[in-house]
Order: sequence, then structure tokens, then C-alpha cells
Amino acid sequence: MANSTDAPRGFMLALVALIATVMTLIGMVSWPVVLGVGALSIPLALWYFLVMRKRPKARPILNHSRSYVGYFLLLILTLQLIRFWEASSWVEAGAKWVLVFGVCWFCISRMRAFAIRDRLKDAHERHL
Repeated sequence: MANSTDAPRGFMLALVALIATVMTLIGMVSWPVVLGVGALSIPLALWYFLVMRKRPKARPILNHSRSYVGYFLLLILTLQLIRFWEASSWVEAGAKWVLVFGVCWFCISRMRAFAIRDRLKDAHERHL
């Protein structure tokens, strides 16, 4: 039940790919191209809205675990530090994209796993 209340993995995969693409293109191409690619988040948000309105509502988590917060901070730190790497060729851009995608997918999948675990733990400890 806890898995069915989260966003589908396909949505998360598309979101991570979009984030990695935008972070890679910053500094390589002009800003209108970056904003055009970033505009793909609009249909992604629409997809999320249409999928999530049919799913049951998730139980609110009272407190996230330290592991969840640690992976969230690692995700933010990665996105900030990747801005220091200016790719000068498309080969470097490809390597940058693979690195950003890999780290972001790892962090988001671990955050999802810990959120589900915390939701289940909270459900068992809650008194009615």
C-alpha cells in the first residue's frame, strides 16, 4: 500500500533525466535552449497531477529519518557542486550527464525507500 501512494518510477526517472539534462546544458548552450528544455517540466507536472489524483493519499510522515535527510543533502550538494564543472566538449557533457543522473537517481531512490520505511514505521507506532 505504501508503494502505491508514491509517484511511479517512470515519473521519477523522467524527472531525474530532465534535471540531469538541464544541469548539463547550463553553460554549454544559450539560456533560451536551457529554458526550452526546462519547459518540459510542464507536461511532466501535468502527468504527475493526472496520475496522483487517482491514487490513494499517502499517510503523512511525522519525522523523516536521518538517512532521508542525509540523502536529500547529498542531492542538493551534488547539484550545487556540479555547477563548478564546466564541460568544454560534448564528450565531457555526456560524462557530466551520466554522473549527475547516477547520483540523483541513487539519492532519490534511497530517499523514496526511507520515506516508505518511515511511513510504515510511523503507521505501526501511531496510537488511535
